[in-house]
Amino acid sequence: MDTHKHIESLVLADGKIKQTKRFLTAYRVKDRNHLQRRQQQRAISDSMIEVALMYGKKRYNQGALLYTLSDRTLKQSPYAQLTDKLRGLTVVCVQGCETPHVLTAYWHKAICRRVRK
Repeated sequence: MDTHKHIESLVLADGKIKQTKRFLTAYRVKDRNHLQRRQQQRAISDSMIEVALMYGKKRYNQGALLYTLSDRTLKQSPYAQLTDKLRGLTVVCVQGCETPHVLTAYWHKAICRRVRK
């Protein structure tokens, strides 16, 4: 099974998805399709972003809210078998919104290179 389809099926079966709100795209004035273009360039699906928003470690940086998936956060989730595929995914959101407004998503290179022990 394709990795993206496998993640999507796990997200649909996850009970925690019903408790969280769907994410919205935060549109920039000059670049309205920034998130979609970056997702396509970096092979990041909407399901992967939802996993990061549900299970990622939350931190604040320069007025933005970042959710990062690491081995430790994935070990305690239903996505533990996909740790190698999801490790290092970082989602950047606008701070102060009830529903997550996603600005961009990227792979954190230092976390991606770590080998699971």
